[in-house]
Amino acid sequence: MSAGAAHGRLVALGKPDESMLILVLVAVVVLLLFFLLLRHVVRKRGGWRRFRRSIAREAALTRRAFGEPLRAWRRHRRGVRALARQLGDPRGGLRVRRLLDAAGAALGDVPGAFAYGLRLEPGWAEVQVAARRLPEPPAPWETDDEAGPQSWCLDLDRLEETAALLPEGPPRSGARIRPLPVAVGLAADACVHLDLAAGPRMITVEGDAAARTHLLQALAAQLDRPGSGASVTVTDGVHPHYPAERLDTVLRRLENTPADPTREAVGAATEVVVCAAPSREQARRLGALAASGTVVCLADGPVPGHSWALRVDARGRVTAPELGLHADCAPLGRAVAAAVRADRRRARRAPQRHLRAEPAVEPRAQPQPWAPEHPELTEEPAPTPTGPPPPRTDTGSPLLSEPATARSRSAEASSTGGE
Repeated sequence: MSAGAAHGRLVALGKPDESMLILVLVAVVVLLLFFLLLRHVVRKRGGWRRFRRSIAREAALTRRAFGEPLRAWRRHRRGVRALARQLGDPRGGLRVRRLLDAAGAALGDVPGAFAYGLRLEPGWAEVQVAARRLPEPPAPWETDDEAGPQSWCLDLDRLEETAALLPEGPPRSGARIRPLPVAVGLAADACVHLDLAAGPRMITVEGDAAARTHLLQALAAQLDRPGSGASVTVTDGVHPHYPAERLDTVLRRLENTPADPTREAVGAATEVVVCAAPSREQARRLGALAASGTVVCLADGPVPGHSWALRVDARGRVTAPELGLHADCAPLGRAVAAAVRADRRRARRAPQRHLRAEPAVEPRAQPQPWAPEHPELTEEPAPTPTGPPPPRTDTGSPLLSEPATARSRSAEASSTGGE
């Protein structure tokens, strides 16, 4: 090989670029300063182990803070589904009233004791009892260490064998005809019900303005459902899209209505007045009507006098410490709306099933359909029976029937009407 060819194969190496060298030196200095600063911070924090723990704790808190909205939304959706399942059950209201009525009958010999609340979950029921000293529960009721101190429990999985043991005797004199329960929220996967007819019959909703308005409307919509046992009158100011009467007009009509001693004896619907921010004079008149047992009042805002107060915060937590009530009422509005829609679907399908089951012998006049003004506060009225109720043909559990008090009073009313 010639010397010229070997010289042509040599690779020419360039001199290092000064700008690149400066960048490398600057990066090394920055990394060194960062290491020294990190070492100083770590020493102030107590060493590398504590520093790693604090970093992990801060990362967990940050992850939790960014994930909390998603978890809250999932909890809300679960609550809506759970409440909608219980409220949408066509026999759920009968079960709740039957349990409260059975607990009240079991407390008939205890002076001043009454059942006012119910926590219902799949397979389990817990009735809250107001009494100076809670008596021992009769069978099939039992106490539970995990439940509240003033509560009786019932295992609903043994429904067929325990329902027959529940007392069905008539209530003691002066007791109400039947309970008037409403769902107020969800607590640990249990639907919390409150009997509005058990206490002073004056219930106020206080706290955050938006949250208490939603709760009041949800309670009124439940009472206005078919079969609730209530006749609801909504006054102005409760809902902006609901045409309502003035509260003074409603009070004047109720005060001028003569007292009917046979009204409670025939099992008539309980009169419920839903109002917003009554004045002191209006609150006094409402309190007098509630104390006489004429009406049950639901008021938006504080009202002077003897009442049950449901306090709601901005996150939808409803509390009543004197009642032992702590629940999440944020999913209640959507759940009640779903239950009302289910009621409407059943009402539309019921006439079709009736026409298919009965042959048309003669044409009958169909009632005019009544369209509610707002779907959240009203619902189609249940048909009023004109004669004695037909005998029961179902073979279900006694818990899925009207309370014994309502049946006995209805029978008396039928015999009186026949005379």
